[in-house]
This record gives sequence, C-alpha cells and structure tokens, in this order.
Amino acid sequence: MKILVQSFLFLFIIASNGQTIEEPPASNLPSSLSGWSVKGHAYPISAIGDVHKSFMVQYGIFKSTQLELQGFYDTYILSERFRSSQLFKRYLNDRLYLLTGLEVEVATDKDELLDAPYRLGFVAGTGYDVSESFMIELKSNVQLNKSTIGAFGETQIAMPSVYTIGSKWKF
Repeated sequence: MKILVQSFLFLFIIASNGQTIEEPPASNLPSSLSGWSVKGHAYPISAIGDVHKSFMVQYGIFKSTQLELQGFYDTYILSERFRSSQLFKRYLNDRLYLLTGLEVEVATDKDELLDAPYRLGFVAGTGYDVSESFMIELKSNVQLNKSTIGAFGETQIAMPSVYTIGSKWKF
C-alpha cells in the first residue's frame, strides 16, 4: 500500500509540473471585427405554420465602427412580414456600443398588399457585449410614416413607437 501511495504521489507531481501554461486566446468580441461577417438563423416551422428566419451581414470599417444589415422574415396567421434594418454601430470601448439607423418593414396580406404596405422607422440605442456569445441591446424605434401595419401580423393592433430590450445568445 505504501508503494502505491508513493507511486501515485510521484505521478501526481510529474503531471502537475509537466503542464504548460498557455496564454488565453485573443478576444473575439464584435468590437474586434474588421472586414465582412455573415450570420443567419431560422426556427423550425411551428404547429400553426409560422416561419421565422433572420440574417445579419456586418462590415467592420474600423476596429470600433461597423455597418450592419439585418433581415427578418416572419409569417403569421394573417400576414407575411419582411423587416430589414441598416445600422451604424460605434463601440465606445471593447464591449459598450451605440447604434443608429433606419428600419423598413414590408407586409403582405397572404394574397395582396395592405393599404400602406411598408413601415419606415428610425432606430437608435445602445448595446453591451456581455461575452463573446451573449449581448444585450436597448433600442428605440420611432415610426416615420403613417402605416396600417400592426403588431404581430394584426392590422387591428396599432404599431406604436417602441422601446425594446433584447438579448442574443450565440452558439
């Protein structure tokens, strides 16, 4: 038993001293993005036939400045929607950023266009990259035109100027 304990202790000391210390990898936060980046996501079709898809194209002009094109396609019971936003992001430090841009939403009534088939809005807000795979945004969307497009595919629910808190978990 004494030989077993001594052998175990000897192997433990060799293994613990034989480990190499590595530097942590460089941060891959979006603030370090330069050049092009393309991402996309889609949910499975739901039980009632709803479809939800999105994409994002980012272009890093400088280390702290980005342009983004986002697109969202959603189908609901009464309508289909395509929403796109063109955003300008400016990082204040490695994680905190400001954003501004325009958002356009187009709706069809399954067979025909609605009376005012588009909604135009001005987007402004701030965001924080908590980690490489999780971010939080606080945005304001002020509608610039008079449109009959309602919330969640319903024309009876008016679309007000909205303030949103959102997050995205990337995996």
